[in-house]
Amino acid sequence: MSLLDRYLCSLFGKNILLVMGALVSIFFLVDFFERIDNFMDAGKSMDLALRYFLLKIPFMIDMLQPVCVLLTGVITLGLLTHGNELPALNAGGVSLTRIALPLIAGGLACTLAALAMAQWVLPTTQTITNTIWNEEISHKIPKGILRNGRYFHKGREGIYSFEKTGRKGTLTSFTYTRLDQDFQPLYILSAATARWQNGKWTLENGLIKRPADNGRFRTEVFTTTSLPLPEGPDDFFTPVFRNGERSISALYRAAADNDTLGGTIDPTVELHGRLSFICLGLPLIILGLPVLLIVHRKWGHDLTLAVPLSCGLAFAAWGWWSTAMSMARAEYLPAAAAAWSMHLVAAPLGWFLLRRLDR
Repeated sequence: MSLLDRYLCSLFGKNILLVMGALVSIFFLVDFFERIDNFMDAGKSMDLALRYFLLKIPFMIDMLQPVCVLLTGVITLGLLTHGNELPALNAGGVSLTRIALPLIAGGLACTLAALAMAQWVLPTTQTITNTIWNEEISHKIPKGILRNGRYFHKGREGIYSFEKTGRKGTLTSFTYTRLDQDFQPLYILSAATARWQNGKWTLENGLIKRPADNGRFRTEVFTTTSLPLPEGPDDFFTPVFRNGERSISALYRAAADNDTLGGTIDPTVELHGRLSFICLGLPLIILGLPVLLIVHRKWGHDLTLAVPLSCGLAFAAWGWWSTAMSMARAEYLPAAAAAWSMHLVAAPLGWFLLRRLDR
């Protein structure tokens, strides 16, 4: 690594810590003052509140990482311009693209760190904070759990169990135990496949066991039958917030197995969405750097206009990404095209502008 690379990388490293610290602090304070009343109203201790807010910091970092990468790159290059270091480097024959490469490499390092955090840190911290907020504060205790690839759900009149989900509304290895007021089984229903059609369940290749007078069960075998069970497929699955507790590898396995993450969300969409959001900082910094230089050359301002423009660029990118992902979840767009469209437009455009500025 050359002296120039070490210098630019050190500047980027210092600035990313300052930018990340500032934005996370603002996020932390806003979240703290917004939610602390809920802890007080629920009669919870300050220790629990502090544990919740401190463990939420990795989530804040994950949410702010793309915009922090963009702002750090812009601020670093702006400081070089303000201190006349950039013109000196240009005069020495160092191209703008060559100067931008260490900053882009810094953005890549931050992206890789965010991927590692999403794999090994966020699943644990998200599980704890979601449990505290939803169960301790909001008293929203999930009636469904997932254990070793099998779902269990406590319904109004019985207990459901199934091994996995395929397409929405289709369950496999389905079991339902109907209980009376004394929690004794009225019947036990088992089926190889259960499909939700026209407001009722269509069961295939199963049997029904009912208590007999001799204390045993009598069995009825069926090939196909329909039953109006009290719950529909959307009642069974783990809450939406549980999806954020999955690691990258867990999302990949869910996508490979077509496990619908609770039956309502396409795992392929979630996987592409998670990865594309983490990587969003790279195309933003590639586009943000030439935007700063264009602003400086046209209006003679360094950070006065570049930082607001970069924030606007970040919000525009986030709006584009969010809209595309909403359309992907609604099945209007393919998952990969929706998730990575911003990257495929911003990165080539930014690189083109950088090369053009070098001419």
